[in-house]
Amino acid sequence: MTGQEPPGKPHGDDSPSPPDSGSGMTALSYLIAGILVWGLIGWLVDRWLGTGGIATGVGVVLGAAGGVYLIVRRLGA
Repeated sequence: MTGQEPPGKPHGDDSPSPPDSGSGMTALSYLIAGILVWGLIGWLVDRWLGTGGIATGVGVVLGAAGGVYLIVRRLGA
């Protein structure tokens, strides 16, 4: 039919979302992903060299530091 407006959003909220609405989740994702990825790499190095968990600890610390670096660099926190 002519002259009808298209339907709005299904939940009825037509206001735009805030520009930084996903920043917290993004920051948390960077941190968790860094710890998991570098912790896994450290665990694999431990299995390969038989160092007894030292490389896993170093990997987790490096992953956390890398995650914080990405948070500061990309989100400006």
